[in-house]
Amino acid sequence: MNKTHIALAIAALMPAAAAMADVTIYGEIRGGYEYNKTYNSSAGVDANGKPQGTSQINDWTSRIGFKGNEDLGNGLKAIWQVENRVHIDGTNGNKNGSSSDSFATRDSFIGLAGDNWGKVRLGRLSNYANDMMEQVDPGFYSDESVGGLGMFTRLDGRQNNSIRYDSPNWYGFSFAFLYGADENRKIDPNSGSRTNNQTWNLGLSYENSGFFGKYNYQNWGDADKRGGVKNWHRLEAGYNANNLYVALGYQQIEGYLATSTTGGVTTFTDDAGVVYNVNALNAYAKSANAQITAASFDTTQRIKTKEAALTVGYTFGSLTPYFSYVKGYDVSVGGNNFSNSGYDQFVLALDYSLSKRTDVYTSYGNVKWKDGALARENSFGLGLVHRF
Repeated sequence: MNKTHIALAIAALMPAAAAMADVTIYGEIRGGYEYNKTYNSSAGVDANGKPQGTSQINDWTSRIGFKGNEDLGNGLKAIWQVENRVHIDGTNGNKNGSSSDSFATRDSFIGLAGDNWGKVRLGRLSNYANDMMEQVDPGFYSDESVGGLGMFTRLDGRQNNSIRYDSPNWYGFSFAFLYGADENRKIDPNSGSRTNNQTWNLGLSYENSGFFGKYNYQNWGDADKRGGVKNWHRLEAGYNANNLYVALGYQQIEGYLATSTTGGVTTFTDDAGVVYNVNALNAYAKSANAQITAASFDTTQRIKTKEAALTVGYTFGSLTPYFSYVKGYDVSVGGNNFSNSGYDQFVLALDYSLSKRTDVYTSYGNVKWKDGALARENSFGLGLVHRF
């Protein structure tokens, strides 16, 4: 290739290179060894219904993303992002040995941002608790582990077909509002009418000099017809500065719990994450010889759960130990508490910073169910986290 051809090739590539200059590639690779003896583990339960212990090499929510923006002038920018979940253990999260991670599984959007009025985005977006809270749960762990507060944060997630507005910061105060459309509008088999699972989510925040307070509220439509979540409140507050980390959390979830009857025996089901302890409810009913009927516990009666959480940490040089405790109160069904349907959980964790981007992380978690028919759950984890 002569010099003329080389010059022409470079000139042709320059516009593409200039366009790529505004694209940022980022992500985190996280994973490690875990020993899990949990009801959610892929090892299942034994003949007595007790969880089996198993050694696992698990991904801890690794991700890779691409984002960028364009200055449109007058303080206005076009913003975009495509973020993807990846499993470095070669699975899709179901331990089936094959990966099926697809594109744009995490927050992915296009939108506009202004210097003085905040930003508006549309696409697949996090609810407020998922991306602006979770201070009570700073750890790394898999879906099968109780080495983190996964039960407490079980409703933190993303909404398809959504639009979200985030305000600017006014002297430490800010808010966000999300609306998610229900594009399916399924038919309710009982009434024959179309259901509406649209959702809206409000988040409020105040942060100043290390102190923070945050509130999340989310509502779903037609939950009584779908056997799902209706209202969800969470409050978090604490302090994160001068090497000290303290976070308090409280949440209340209300919804409608479905039942399933087989061979004359009616049990509880929980397809929407309303109740964290369906096993405990069913164990209670069995041990008490309770005559649970669909008429007694149908989808017109509300289910309510309450939980409180505390996490404390302190940084000594490169080491940050954490302690977390969660109390799950008894579940209320139709205004009546189910005795011994709550739980207590604690997590001990240690984060060692090898550099600004790489950490060694280890944790031990234990869950004690109030119902004696259920076994304790426990998890141990040791792994690495790298950010880029």
